[in-house]
Amino acid sequence: MKGCVLGGTLVLLSVGNVALAQEGAMDDQAREVLDPIVESLMEAQHIPGMAVALVGPQGTTISHYGIADHETGSAVDGATLFEIGSLSKTFTATLASQASVQGKLDLDAPVSRYLPALEGSAFDEISGLNLGTHTTGGLPLFVPDEVTDRASLMSWFRQWQPPETIGDVRTYSNLGIGLLGVETAASLDSEFVPAMRAHVLEPLGLQHTWYDVPDDHMADYAMGENKDGQPMRVAPGVLDDEAYGIKTTAGDMARLVQANLHLAEIGAELQQAIDATRQGYYRVGDMTQDLIWEQYPLPVALDTLLTGNGYDMILDPNAAKAIEPPQAPRDDVWINKTGSTNGFGGYVVMLPGEQTGLVMLANKNYPNDARVEAAYRILSGLGVIDVP
Repeated sequence: MKGCVLGGTLVLLSVGNVALAQEGAMDDQAREVLDPIVESLMEAQHIPGMAVALVGPQGTTISHYGIADHETGSAVDGATLFEIGSLSKTFTATLASQASVQGKLDLDAPVSRYLPALEGSAFDEISGLNLGTHTTGGLPLFVPDEVTDRASLMSWFRQWQPPETIGDVRTYSNLGIGLLGVETAASLDSEFVPAMRAHVLEPLGLQHTWYDVPDDHMADYAMGENKDGQPMRVAPGVLDDEAYGIKTTAGDMARLVQANLHLAEIGAELQQAIDATRQGYYRVGDMTQDLIWEQYPLPVALDTLLTGNGYDMILDPNAAKAIEPPQAPRDDVWINKTGSTNGFGGYVVMLPGEQTGLVMLANKNYPNDARVEAAYRILSGLGVIDVP
């Protein structure tokens, strides 16, 4: 796994005091920071392969490490597709925000306004914003076993009652963001995936991002490994597209980061929608909950990030306090999101004040704290963040 093979056509990146060299190669200083951290992470966590993108004002450089598929022996490269799990939620949030900017979706309105099948249920009180900030009053993380199709899903939603007060707790939920995707598609008079492709993926120029990987791209689809080292890919499920279904490349994820950092030329309406996903709506401990994205004021300690991305924050209810009015997007923050499936693990960090981002994709589900620590070491080592 020694060394780093670089892909893509954007080959110059300034990160803090470190400049990545032209001709598709990192300068020695940046490589001295990145390579040992990534290689150590892969060895410690038994990760077959990774793609790591560094995004900055001068461009993007992507490093590829290891093996995409043990059976074929193929190496990770610029075309390798990774499952990104809950990082897919950031795309769903972007589509919802785009529908809001277009005047099609009122995120403060009851969900039942757009989904009449839910009239007379708890969703007369729960808004799209509650869905996108995990403040529904306690929707569970996973889709219940008895839900097997859209009809049984809506039946389940109709009878569900929140165990906590809406808006008072944050309870991380695939069901919540999944329903936001359903609601958004309804507001656009479309199915979810076509709406996503028309309003977000194509305008961003994401040509290697899929919900269902086409046959002619299956050779690029990495084989994941679960925690026991067994080959694994995500299985189809109710709300999988809306909540965790995307397969993509590090290059396409870097493009989303560029758009968030105002480093990509995109339409004004889509830029407004992307910016709106980074408004702060709730404080949850040291973390501010945006529309799916999560942020922390800088400088931030590693322990704070580990707590905010820890499994207690994902699996348990946590007290939430509404920010009134919502906090406008800020520059002096660390913004992040993790994403996992049974066989893959991803992490994205954005530092708007530095116009710098980091994308880490792996074909192994490994602990969040290892992802956060590696990213923190990379960005502090490159001189982008100050360690308090």
